[in-house]
Amino acid sequence: MRDDVTLSMGPSSWNLLIVDDTPANLDVLCGMLRDRGYRVRVAISGARALTAMRAERPALVMLDINMPGMSGYEVCREMKRDADLCKVPVIFISALDEVIDKVKAFEAGGADYVAKPFEFGEVLARIENQLKIAGLQRQLESRNEQLQRMNDELLRSQQRESCIFSRLSDVLPGTVLDQKYRIESRIGSGGFGTVFRAIQLSLDRPVAVKIFQSLAAAARPEELERFRREGISACRVNHPNAVAVIDSGVSSSGIAYLVTELLEGHTLRGELSMQKRLSIARAADIIVPVCQVLTAAHAIGLIHRDIKPDNIFLHQGRDGEVVKVLDFGIAKLAGDNDERALTAVHQVIGTPLYMAPERLRREPHDGRADVFSLGILAYEMLAGTGPFHSDPTFDEIVMPQLDKTPIPFGERSVELPPQIEKLILAALDREPRNRPTAEEFGEIFSSATCAVPPASPAASAESAR
Repeated sequence: MRDDVTLSMGPSSWNLLIVDDTPANLDVLCGMLRDRGYRVRVAISGARALTAMRAERPALVMLDINMPGMSGYEVCREMKRDADLCKVPVIFISALDEVIDKVKAFEAGGADYVAKPFEFGEVLARIENQLKIAGLQRQLESRNEQLQRMNDELLRSQQRESCIFSRLSDVLPGTVLDQKYRIESRIGSGGFGTVFRAIQLSLDRPVAVKIFQSLAAAARPEELERFRREGISACRVNHPNAVAVIDSGVSSSGIAYLVTELLEGHTLRGELSMQKRLSIARAADIIVPVCQVLTAAHAIGLIHRDIKPDNIFLHQGRDGEVVKVLDFGIAKLAGDNDERALTAVHQVIGTPLYMAPERLRREPHDGRADVFSLGILAYEMLAGTGPFHSDPTFDEIVMPQLDKTPIPFGERSVELPPQIEKLILAALDREPRNRPTAEEFGEIFSSATCAVPPASPAASAESAR
């Protein structure tokens, strides 16, 4: 029996095997099933049945229990151990009618059970039901195999693209984009491209140039649109704590790029890798400016949608540290209805570990989705780990954020002022309307921090461990 059997095939396409040591039972069942158009083979012992199955795999087996040599239970267990036979449905048909006998049959791997004496109409209905289930399973397996092949091809395509882009990145230093920006050296990569240090020739000033990973000619339209929006969205947020966007475009040679101010320093991710936990005062130095940027963005209907440590940069300027929010490339204007057009099938834009439940459920959302991400960020900064799991897999991320409450700070051995703990837990509320706004979060965090006495050097060192 081929694996690509579909539900449209008639009985003659199904190969049934009846295993029974009583000739009268075999004659009755075979005659009735053949009259219905099924192809039927028989075996009078368990050993012969296994030999027949391995010679030609049946679509379904009807199996007696009490037989010489091997019982039906043993035959079924042997089938389930065989890679070629394990998915063949087994209907036990036996004179044993006690519950314990039926339980043993199902424990051995049986799909159904018919007690003798039987009504043929019942037997036929059970056979047809199991064949229908088997057909659906094969269809599902076939579709899964097709999906896996598509995923494998997509992965190979991405690997080829990544290899091409890696080579492009290696040769870009020294080249000039659109006669305006001379690429000098690679700074880092992430998101949709690689960032280079460059010189803006007209002003002879250093800038950062982000090169889009796909060449314009090969990029999917939604990728280019998303990239274009990164520049537009970032330009709409006119705030000293948002990275300044200078220019964007697609060069004559087909390279999509975005030009921003050049930042010096490291991301919050880098900070957290050096210090597992931050003090409340240090966390406030970072959290409050981020809240101010989000407040400005939300005021014009712009949602960032990817607040995480990698997108918070601690820029070391001439006047000291300046917190900068990066990557408004997946930002969404509140009320826009074209998110699906900018998203691949079944793909959620963003980082699930920091994503609000309503976004994981693909529901309408507003700036309070950013506040949920902010709550996870604040929790991680103060506790040294996330609010739901220490080292989660993808599946372990999604379900707790949808269904569970955060682990209390006390269980993380973290003592916080009640006002700050209450604020963070409110930001992590699964119901968006129960969360504070970004502005409220920043104001409460700031005022609560001012009320905290400065930590001693010893306490600060301990919190960093």
